[in-house]
Amino acid sequence: MNEEKYRASLVRAAAAIKDLEARLERVRRERAEPIAVVGMGCRFPGGADDPDAFWRMLRDGVDAVTEIPYERIDRRGQEEPVSDAGRWGAFLSDVDGFDADFFGIPPRESARMDPQHRLVLEVAWDALAHAGIVPSSLAGSATGVFVGMSGNDYLLLSSGGRARDAHVGTGTAHSFGPGRLSHLLGLRGPNMSVDTACSSSLVSVHLAMQSLRSGESSLALAGGVNLVLAQESTETVADLDALSSDGRCRSFDARANGFVRGEGCGIVVLKRLSDAEADGDRILAVLRGSAVNSDGHSAGLTAPNQLAQRDMLRQAYTNAGVSTKDVGYIETHGTGTPLGDPIEFEALAEVVDSDRCVLGAVKTNIGHLEAAAGIAGLIKVIQSLRHESIPGNLHFTTLNPRMRLAGTPFVLPTLPVPWPRSERPRVAGVSSFGMSGTNAHIVVEEAPPGPARTAGPAIVPISARTEPALRELITACRGLDAGEIAYTAALRRQHYEYRAALVGGVDSGVHRAIEKPGPLTFVFSGQGSQWAGMGRELVDHPVFAECAALAPFDLRAELDGKRLDDTSIVQPLIFAVQATLVARLAEWGITPGAVIGHSIGEVAAAYAAGALTLPEAMRLAVTRGRIMSRAGTSGRMTAVRATPEAARLHAHGSVSVAAVNDSGSVVLAGPERELDEVVARIGGRARKLDVRYAFHSPEMAPLADELERELGDLEGASTTVPMFSTVTGKAVAELDSQYWVTNVREPVLFADAVGSAIEAGARVFVEIGPHPVLIGNVRQCLTDHAVDGAVIPTLRRGGADLLEVVGGLYTSGFDVDFAKIVPRGAVVTLPRYPWQHRSYWLDAAGSGPTAETNWLDRINALAPEERVEAVELAVRADVATVLRLSSVDDVPVDRPLVELGVDSLMAVQVRHELSARTGAALPAMLAFDHPTPRAIARYLLEMGSE
Repeated sequence: MNEEKYRASLVRAAAAIKDLEARLERVRRERAEPIAVVGMGCRFPGGADDPDAFWRMLRDGVDAVTEIPYERIDRRGQEEPVSDAGRWGAFLSDVDGFDADFFGIPPRESARMDPQHRLVLEVAWDALAHAGIVPSSLAGSATGVFVGMSGNDYLLLSSGGRARDAHVGTGTAHSFGPGRLSHLLGLRGPNMSVDTACSSSLVSVHLAMQSLRSGESSLALAGGVNLVLAQESTETVADLDALSSDGRCRSFDARANGFVRGEGCGIVVLKRLSDAEADGDRILAVLRGSAVNSDGHSAGLTAPNQLAQRDMLRQAYTNAGVSTKDVGYIETHGTGTPLGDPIEFEALAEVVDSDRCVLGAVKTNIGHLEAAAGIAGLIKVIQSLRHESIPGNLHFTTLNPRMRLAGTPFVLPTLPVPWPRSERPRVAGVSSFGMSGTNAHIVVEEAPPGPARTAGPAIVPISARTEPALRELITACRGLDAGEIAYTAALRRQHYEYRAALVGGVDSGVHRAIEKPGPLTFVFSGQGSQWAGMGRELVDHPVFAECAALAPFDLRAELDGKRLDDTSIVQPLIFAVQATLVARLAEWGITPGAVIGHSIGEVAAAYAAGALTLPEAMRLAVTRGRIMSRAGTSGRMTAVRATPEAARLHAHGSVSVAAVNDSGSVVLAGPERELDEVVARIGGRARKLDVRYAFHSPEMAPLADELERELGDLEGASTTVPMFSTVTGKAVAELDSQYWVTNVREPVLFADAVGSAIEAGARVFVEIGPHPVLIGNVRQCLTDHAVDGAVIPTLRRGGADLLEVVGGLYTSGFDVDFAKIVPRGAVVTLPRYPWQHRSYWLDAAGSGPTAETNWLDRINALAPEERVEAVELAVRADVATVLRLSSVDDVPVDRPLVELGVDSLMAVQVRHELSARTGAALPAMLAFDHPTPRAIARYLLEMGSE
């Protein structure tokens, strides 16, 4: 017994050990899991506003260094550079520009935001778009944000009593740069600014990788930003003898005499490789490992340490599980300083032992981006892997005499070097060293082969926050392969309120999405919409096949149009086309929220609403058409542009109103001679319809009994979708055989039915039929009800692409389920969002407003009605000042301040402005207790009367 227990214990112990070993192995794998780069965004000197533009600049060997732009001195009121080194830099244009409206940030707050923060917002958005990740989908997710920031130039410019308020604090503190991004997107992962001087951005990527591997983050945005705004900071760096006096960064060259300061921002979007593959992301490169350490005690606080760099490199490749024999390219820190270059070179020579390794230095192109230097190098490496080429280094002629290439694998090219794929994955490294001693290195491997690009349906939805931005995007998308970009445009981009759709290379024009489109309403047209060849694209659909099987004649053969004037043929044909369109649209996730039918169109409407089965509906269409075709042939119908009231006034005897299509369009029916006389009396524009019968008139009465007999057993069912009847003009739920008799005999109250749908909230209508004949009528009904709406056709005479329906629904604001329309494909690069910049900068000066002498006395001296208006105007003016609005007219007197964009900090500023104006101490909760300009004015008037 004891032996059995012992054996059982051993079995349990072995199982526990096996479980622990499995857990340990899983932890090891997770800690070493490769990280995929799935998106990139950048704003670098030389007009490199996206990764592709950056690559072209590097490929073409562009030197982006210039003298400091004049406007940097003139507009900012800065001192002239005082040193030769201080004259040079690699600058971004438009650093004061920002699309504040896009992010919903008020002008006053935007002006107090460090432009570095603004760059982070826009470039991070670009990076997510490049990754094909919809920003709104990240709300509540464990997405981490890691941004390297070091400079405080904007804060330096704001000193001296200028623009001192709470927004300067939130606008210039480094922590608020990434913090604002997480706030705007609702991100719940870690959020931090990183300052390790020049290695800040690469350390940020290292931290992001660790966060992903630990499971702390599910996705990460990592990078850095740097702007050179205050000449004072440049002169401080010049005092360290670190800057090149002639404005050239000559990495590893004998003439190296320092670096040039540069500006820029770069952000990469990172995921665990397994997640990126599972999500179908485009993988740009793989980060295999990284390492960070410190120089410790070196020759000086700012002096590099060769031993520390060597140890850090070895650790990085050990962490990556990559042999240093496989390294084909190192993007160096390469500052071009006589001290730093030889130390970096020797440290690399001690570690890298591949057959051949190219050394690159992006600083020769764009200067030293300091806190953003490492991310610029990383993006360069990724682009080199993708394009299978390594750009040459600028300004290199003779190797620094303290370095020897002999015995090393290193080459320093001045022209692009091919770097093609081979049997083994290509590997590169990126180094970045902080002046304060923090060193970082990341090991980068080429991306695994991605899925082949596939062409989908040629519909490209395009959207923007403003009309000008949308027009720019439309222009940028023209000429691109619509089938190739459709997947990314439809399913991998954020959709905004201004919309267009490219279908078959033709754009829909600019539309603003309807804010509340209401239930999607299908409108089924009646007889008169048919044409020879209609519905040919639908004949292979199962629903059309079922209709054909139920028809007493060859449905397909009748599409040629030889008997389309025969009611017994055309009515079943129209129904078959409409029923098939409903099924086809349903396959794309487009289903009605309400239906309306015009005459025979009510049969398809009832089918779509669930009141009739397909066999029941087809039977009804066949029976209705057959019986109506036996009506007398002396009747005719005429469409007249007249009001229903005018038509009813003149119609008499055998002439009656057969349809009211909108407030100015009716159809009259009756014997031809009498009908012509009535039309002449009415006097409006008229058009005779190509029919031989007087439908929906007393002429149909003799047929009613026969129709009722044949349809007596047709019970139907209750509608499952609201149906607005053109018999009653109102919503109807039960449709028995008597209803269909009435449908034939009574006038079509189309305008009333559409009006009822509009009153129920409908704003978007799709006309289901062979050719649109009711679009104008529905639009007139929308106009009559003073609401914005959209009316979209399906088929057209001569042929049409059903994708135009999808485009129309999208541009109208309908929530299109593109996943059911566009097959999953490869993520591709689309044109970058065209930011609509306005200038936001610090106030020129000012200590704030001064109190107006005896302001309350002056107000009280006015007549009562003038007093109220004057105080309200003063409050609105101060609110406009805080929001930096151009006109007091932009501040409605009864609109809550919070709706105008006044947050808690701005509320304090409003109180300060008013206190300064009135000379009175106002309560801290003024803007909360009195939330509108009128309420505040009332409070001030009451206070002044006490």
